[in-house]
Amino acid sequence: MGVIGLFVGGMALSVVFSLRANEAAEMRLLGVAATQTQASVTRDWNYYREVIDNLARDPELIDLMLVGADEDKQQWAASRQRLLPGILGLALMSPQGEIYGDAAALRVGPACQRDLRQPQTGALSRVLVHRDQPGLEHADLLTEVRGTGGETLGKLFVSIRLEQLQRILDDSTGPGDSTRLLDAEGETLVSSGSVTGDLHEVRLPVQATGWTLVQQSPIRYGGFGGWLQILAGLLTLSGVLGLLIVTAFQMRRPVMQDIMAAQDALTCLTRDESFPPIVTRYVEFVPVAENINRIALHLQAQRERLEHLSLTDPLTGLPNRRAFEVYFSQALGLAERQHAVALVMIDVDSFKTVNDRYGHGVGDQVLLALAQSLKALTRRADLAARLAGDEFTVLLSDLDAAGVDAWYQRLDDHFKAGLGAIGLDLQTGLSAGQTWLGTSAVDSKNAALIRADRALYQAKARGRDQLVQYATLGPDTPE
Repeated sequence: MGVIGLFVGGMALSVVFSLRANEAAEMRLLGVAATQTQASVTRDWNYYREVIDNLARDPELIDLMLVGADEDKQQWAASRQRLLPGILGLALMSPQGEIYGDAAALRVGPACQRDLRQPQTGALSRVLVHRDQPGLEHADLLTEVRGTGGETLGKLFVSIRLEQLQRILDDSTGPGDSTRLLDAEGETLVSSGSVTGDLHEVRLPVQATGWTLVQQSPIRYGGFGGWLQILAGLLTLSGVLGLLIVTAFQMRRPVMQDIMAAQDALTCLTRDESFPPIVTRYVEFVPVAENINRIALHLQAQRERLEHLSLTDPLTGLPNRRAFEVYFSQALGLAERQHAVALVMIDVDSFKTVNDRYGHGVGDQVLLALAQSLKALTRRADLAARLAGDEFTVLLSDLDAAGVDAWYQRLDDHFKAGLGAIGLDLQTGLSAGQTWLGTSAVDSKNAALIRADRALYQAKARGRDQLVQYATLGPDTPE
């Protein structure tokens, strides 16, 4: 009871200190981070505002708005659009909101055109945001082009990609924190990171846009409060150690030896190594040690069974698709080291007809016969696997094209003989397509299977019961 009282009192004291100190420190840090992000967003937005204001005051543009043709105005807008980073669209408009030139060529979408024709869009303080086209999310800026006498000659329209703001948020958001930029309606424009559970939050307005910056961080226990918690814990532990040190000093070494033996044994189990049984020095620990040994042995045996089942096809006993995918990377590595590695895709001719006419029991016997033939004719360095249904794949290493063809002929003969041995006269055979791994610098499993499947398709088209090598197909061969 004394030990419990010391722990409870010390921990309660440290938690109170930690909570109060952490809350204040975290809010200060979050406020600083939010202010810096707000400044970055405002600075970036003001940059674009200043750019289009300067463009609107360009004497060349003023002359163009007075006497230039629509084609000249479109050309001017297109040339400025290419010079500005992060710009999606740029166009010159009449005072009534009509685009000079081809709006599509200037990348002014239908939603932008519709909003620009509305009288209220002329208010420079309002920022329009369009997110109707994924990947082209943008915010619009509009400024008037005035003549030397102050008369309105037209308008300059610029749409800015939201990814410019996304980059700012990504650079400003710390690990585990969240930053969002909300429009005037409270909808999210861009965001970075996410926070769940208890959190701190700071909201700051972004000037001249009507937007709101929201920065959040989870409540963390550390920093100054963490040191207070450690101090309280040390004081508590000192009192506990004072009560237990005499007894613990006598028992420490033998108890730790038993604990380390159990730890070493369980570590071996997690690494899939041989499990050394735990032998304890204390009679009180014997039942626990025996239970750990029994559970560990059971887990080891169960894991071995599950690993075998996860990589084996239950009907044929061959490796399944998952085992093929695991082995494929090794085979591709051999091919990249200049070893000849062939991928052969095989299926049984008219297998659906066999199932429909004789039943799935006979179909299973056919698949078993093919599996037995593959087991008999593949070497240790090769892999034969069932992908699905009557579709099988084989990886053969260190064979040339003639060797692969000879292997297929032996397989076909062995399969047919196997069907005859079990009394099945089905008049069927094996169609196969073959390709070589590493045919390009970026070969992959999917690409190799597609090539083999195309060759298999040609084997079917050429009359079945034959092997077609992908290398022999012309570039115009239909798939």
